[in-house]
Formats: sequence, C-alpha cells, structure tokens
Amino acid sequence: MKIVDFVEDMKKRAANGLLEISGTGKYTKETVLFKSGKAEVITVRGGAIEKAAITHLTFKGLKPPIGDKPVDYMVYQMEIFPENPYCPMGHFNTEWSLEGPGPYHMNLDLFPALRVEEDLERMRRLMDGVADHFSRDRNKMRAGLDEHYNMEHWAVPLATKVGCKLLNLCGEELDLFISAYHTFFDGYLDIIRKRKDTPFSAQDTTKKIERNSRWLEYITIKDQAVRLGLAAGVPPQVLIALSYPPSAAF
Repeated sequence: MKIVDFVEDMKKRAANGLLEISGTGKYTKETVLFKSGKAEVITVRGGAIEKAAITHLTFKGLKPPIGDKPVDYMVYQMEIFPENPYCPMGHFNTEWSLEGPGPYHMNLDLFPALRVEEDLERMRRLMDGVADHFSRDRNKMRAGLDEHYNMEHWAVPLATKVGCKLLNLCGEELDLFISAYHTFFDGYLDIIRKRKDTPFSAQDTTKKIERNSRWLEYITIKDQAVRLGLAAGVPPQVLIALSYPPSAAF
C-alpha cells in the first residue's frame, strides 16, 4: 500500500536525519498497544534537537475528525523542537482512512520562537514550487493554517503559513501529498543545519519557552485530536510523548 510504504520510509528518513543533524542526540523507540490500536513513538533528544517525536498511530473502528462513519485509521505525526531558538519548531500532521483511497489530510507548518524571515521565505518558495508543479493555487494550499493554530487570547498565531493545509485528498492526489511532505521535511532539515550553531542569549531561550508554552496551551485546550485520542483509548503517556514540548512555563 503506497501510503503505508511512505510512512515506513519516512520514519527511517526522519529518525536518521534528525540524529545526524543533532550531532550527539540519542534515539529511543516505544510501542504501546491499546484497546483500539497501536502507537509507535520514536523520540530523538540531545545536541541540536531538544526533543523530536515521530509517531505512527493505527486505529481500528475510529470515528475520525472529518466524517461520521467509524473506520480503520492511521496517523503519522512529527513534532520537532530544536535546541536553538533561531530554529523553528516543525509541525507535521498527517492522517487518513485505511479503507479505500483516502481521504488524506495534512497540516505542515513552522512555528518560530524568533522569526528569521529569510528562512520562512525560502520554505514558502519551496512549497510554492510544489503548488505550481501540481497546478494548485499557492495561497489556497496553505489557507487556514493561521486560524487553525491560533487562540483568541494570543497576539499572533503559532503558524507562519509557509507550509500547507491539504484536506480530503483522494487517491490520485497522493503524489501531491507525498511530494509536499518530502519537500517540507527536507527544507526544514536545511534550516536546522543552517541555524543550529547561531549564538543565542538567555532572552532568546525565554522566547523559545514562550512558544513552547503556547503550543502546550493549544494541544491541551483547543486541539480536538487530543480529546479524540483519549476517547479512542490512547494512553495519556503516549499523547504526552508525541505532543508535549520539552519545556514550558506559565
């Protein structure tokens, strides 16, 4: 199955790429069975990577966020928190039904602590290239990210709208799905390589912790997927491992 092959390939590429870029990072892997499915969480910590969680979830008979019929469902998600505040957090969320050719859903974006406009613009251009290749409207392909990753009491959204928000893709659009993911991931690793040794101050670290804290607010208060996961029987420790930031302050 093409989508499953994509996940297996990306788990290896992501773990190897993040370990290489971390310099001194360590890798752990945990598989947890629960009533309605299975969770595999790969974690990388150390060096240039404060925490990276690579998560592969499979569900039996899940009622998905979009749609009413319970289906067998898969989620492949990464949350990457670099050590250096000049490297943005990378958010990679993908999910789909295993019953038929999709539908496939994807949210990819960068959540910076300290904005580096040059890096954001480069990622935007890379994803514009994907849109052009597949004859997609550049702006429509990323529309809604700023609304999705925002809360009313925040001054600005977490999202920068340099990635993509692709919903309800069908079988013939799977090449767009995979190309967008590969392009975004490779571009993101390039940003970390470029910025990981940038000097930063204690004030810069405070900005990183503030960003992490907003992400924690989002996933614990607004994110429907966390509540859906709990309702489906995903153990709390798995949800914490796959989504919680390595540091936060309130």
